[in-house]
Amino acid sequence: MKRRTLLAGALATTAVGATAVTGCSGGSGKKSNEIEVLYRVEPTWPHLEKSLKGAKAEYEAAHPGITVKLTAVQGTNEDYYTKLALLNRSADSAPDVYLHDTFQVNADVAAGKLAPLDEFLAKWPDWTAQFPESVQKAAQGLDGKTYGVPISTDTRGLWYHKDVFKTAGLPLPWTPKTWDDVLEAARTVKRKARGVTPFSMYSTKILGEAATMQGFEMLLYGTPGGTLFENEKWVTSSAGITDSLMFVDTVYREDLGPKKADALNAKLGDKVLLEWFPKGELGIALDGAWASGSWKPTSPTPWPDWTKKMGWTPMPTQNGEAPGAVSMSGGWVMAVSSYSKRKQDGFDFITFAMNKKHAMEYSLGTGDLAVRKDVAADPAYLAENPSVEFWTDLAKVSHYRPAYEAYPKVSTQIQEAMEAVTLGSKSPEEAAAQFAKGVERAVGADNVVGKAS
Repeated sequence: MKRRTLLAGALATTAVGATAVTGCSGGSGKKSNEIEVLYRVEPTWPHLEKSLKGAKAEYEAAHPGITVKLTAVQGTNEDYYTKLALLNRSADSAPDVYLHDTFQVNADVAAGKLAPLDEFLAKWPDWTAQFPESVQKAAQGLDGKTYGVPISTDTRGLWYHKDVFKTAGLPLPWTPKTWDDVLEAARTVKRKARGVTPFSMYSTKILGEAATMQGFEMLLYGTPGGTLFENEKWVTSSAGITDSLMFVDTVYREDLGPKKADALNAKLGDKVLLEWFPKGELGIALDGAWASGSWKPTSPTPWPDWTKKMGWTPMPTQNGEAPGAVSMSGGWVMAVSSYSKRKQDGFDFITFAMNKKHAMEYSLGTGDLAVRKDVAADPAYLAENPSVEFWTDLAKVSHYRPAYEAYPKVSTQIQEAMEAVTLGSKSPEEAAAQFAKGVERAVGADNVVGKAS
């Protein structure tokens, strides 16, 4: 993705070593009757691959003579971003169709990497009948054209372990009204539930956009007037930015969060969802709607009791300011490369991958919120996950990232500041100052503004 184009110098070397690609390398040796589809897979996240394999079989049966080559990138989101950026450097290596994070769509549009799909979408009845307007905008470029078909959307909030809360004497259900309520609950877990990590959030560079979006932005957008982008300029300083970093500082200075080695572990998410919560070793996690996908029967590590053991509640605003809760929304799309010589075929494959059958299969497997109306309304979808209505309802307090071309640069500066606070190498004030200088350097002095504290 574009972010890795921007960061290629820093990341290219590590990408080659960190990322494994199953099957043939992207693009090279592609046959004239072949569509290459690039996507991410992990042992704990096999759901997209499963639905893509089903779509491939159906597409090839309906299109004799055309072959779909599925190319999986094994690893984290960051590994995937890096590999895709490397492949997209050349028309010879670029895949025809690829999984794309919505926050990088505009960067790739600006770089000329993505093909607009409006001509194809206009002839696909499902687009207007099944995809809500709000979902359609997820892959809309600044030029108003659409550059992808959404496969998922999400919201973010707090998961908590009921048994840990019982041990700590905390109320159930738990309904924190302020940041202080969240921190006080974590302090109580620390005092009364020995051996349990009280609170987990993502806050280091290796965790990439998860740190930015699940961590920092979930705090910032819950502060009064908190935003990263205002009046066409990037906000480099505000009380909300400093206060958000102070929250992170409190978590780590009071030993409420994961140990530093875990905070710096690219697999922290797996520890949280596959180990700590199922074992009752974690009290609270600031995470996303998809977490339950790790515990379903379709998961490699199912946790049948999760519906009894786990609770979920909104992340409150800083001091309980209206609307009382905050969330962030993002998601992924399937996009077509501007380099592709088979754009129509690539789009046609996407329509198979995103028909009701495979969209349902993906949503049930991952726990991501459904993007199709017919899936969202299906009784099987609603009955399968008791938390789905809660996470869907959070959309009413959700914010979206300012996904302009420069956003990945700003996100990198956020991760730098968070990590400095997490490790204690800088105070929140020093990290906020570092963030301000870094953003100005990255996007230019004419494109930034500071807000009065």
